[in-house]
Amino acid sequence: MRVRLPGLYIVLCLVLAGLIHIVAVLTLPMLAPKNANARLAALGPVNTMIELPAAAPGRQVMPMMAPDVRYAVCRFDLANGPIRLKATIPDDLWLIALYTPEGDNFYSVAGADMKRADIDLVIAASDQTVEEASVDAPETSDEVVVVNSPVTEGIALIRAPLKGPSRANRAEEALKATSCGPYTKSG
Repeated sequence: MRVRLPGLYIVLCLVLAGLIHIVAVLTLPMLAPKNANARLAALGPVNTMIELPAAAPGRQVMPMMAPDVRYAVCRFDLANGPIRLKATIPDDLWLIALYTPEGDNFYSVAGADMKRADIDLVIAASDQTVEEASVDAPETSDEVVVVNSPVTEGIALIRAPLKGPSRANRAEEALKATSCGPYTKSG
């Protein structure tokens, strides 16, 4: 049986085009000049909680921000030790999520999953120790959640959906009260 040469060229061209397409799609996010980490770096220093302005047409810090959600972010750097994130979560719809600089999510917890309104989260690299997590930890350590980060730099995001327009001020005040900074045992 003889294969016709033009048919073979067409099949090879289609396979090559498919491979080029897959490589292009997978490498474009790495080549993007203004990824999330770069956009957020322009807003303020690391290890500081920053409340993002409400999204409006043409005024979004990040793409795809919902206008009925308020956001606060903290770009964290664990090079000098663990970071403590403290927040009061007023309702079940809130979400706290931790991301790598590339945008990969490695931890998230929703308000509905939390046992209490006050959250005390310590983010530490795998080689860093947190005294509250030790065996001799005091009783209050049950209130501290320790998250082992796979990276030394990342993004903590608090997402606060509004139950209605009248709740915007309450959500914004709660976001302003959040903190993100170097970990100290006393809090």
